[in-house]
Amino acid sequence: MDDFLEQVAMRRRQGLYTLLYVLLWVVIVISGLSAMMYLMNIIGADETGIRFNFPALILAVVFGGIAFLCWRRADYCRMEYDYSFTNGTLDVSQVLNNKRRRYLTALDMKDVVRCGPAQGPAFQKTLNEPGIKKHNWFLNRDAKLYYFYFVKNNVKHLAVVELSDEMVAMIRSKSYLQRGVWTGEDGKTTYGVS
Repeated sequence: MDDFLEQVAMRRRQGLYTLLYVLLWVVIVISGLSAMMYLMNIIGADETGIRFNFPALILAVVFGGIAFLCWRRADYCRMEYDYSFTNGTLDVSQVLNNKRRRYLTALDMKDVVRCGPAQGPAFQKTLNEPGIKKHNWFLNRDAKLYYFYFVKNNVKHLAVVELSDEMVAMIRSKSYLQRGVWTGEDGKTTYGVS
């Protein structure tokens, strides 16, 4: 039988992000309408003939750019992370506004060099290693955070994720992790099932 568990990490306090989302959409609508208004005024006619309005073109591009950037960033106000663990592989994806899914990594537990709770001396040692690429794939700083230090394509990675106790128990069960990889909060390695 396959070991499979899926978890979704969402922001616990969403109120400020909901307000920001609404404000961004107000800016999108106003900027979009302004861009269209200036776009219609680029070429005009008067008693001397057809004229080109260069300032209107610049303003149309500026307001159009603002609308586009706000549209691209608005989905980040409604972000969540999906973690799924299947037979020794942890898949991490970022979901934006329940529309766009961005695949981040598939981490095989056999590739993990060091992992454990994201606090204590072992985490600090890993955090201070030179040439490491850090990934903060969590939303709530006050949640139970865990780190996974691994090497992929000759690049050192440190991923910090927000996992439930059930997910951690499944990761530590059986022989998914190599011996001595899991470190506790005290920095000591622990063996076997927690």
